[in-house]
Amino acid sequence: MINPIYGTEVLLNAALWVAERLPEQDRRIHKLFKILWFADLLHLKQYGRSVTGDTYIAMNYGPVPSALYDMIKGNCSPELRVFTQYDKGFFDISKKCNMDYLSESDVETLQKAFDENAKLSFDGLVQKSHSSAWNSAWKEGENTSIRMSEILDEIDADDEIREIVKNERETMAALSVKNG
Repeated sequence: MINPIYGTEVLLNAALWVAERLPEQDRRIHKLFKILWFADLLHLKQYGRSVTGDTYIAMNYGPVPSALYDMIKGNCSPELRVFTQYDKGFFDISKKCNMDYLSESDVETLQKAFDENAKLSFDGLVQKSHSSAWNSAWKEGENTSIRMSEILDEIDADDEIREIVKNERETMAALSVKNG
């Protein structure tokens, strides 16, 4: 499992925030993944960081958050197993979102991404998410990580945002090395 840069609790609670708002008959893994993708793009463009901190993988039906995908499949520690899968990509949750892990800007961006994408069909989400960053990774092959540089190009990030992202990634990498 790839570890999200802000830790699994932030990722998990962002996913739970979205899942709680999806009607039960509309709780599809695909829809959850795409709403988070669009929230991450929006937040990255405005604040220079994603909401989830997850690494996205190019898969057939669009970008997939790697660590969250592993959590949903059950490939994680027991305390992170809060998703129950059903047939045809539907899921349920066994835990409520802990808002302590989400910032005010996280919630605002999640809400905006939810409002813009929750009513889109499966095909509509596929079409919308098959954009330049996904296409670039997809050309290299399915299950290829979508590079941050491609994501920054897709959102037309300015120099200030690019510098914030670069500094954050360097800081997180240094902390990762320090913590072993």
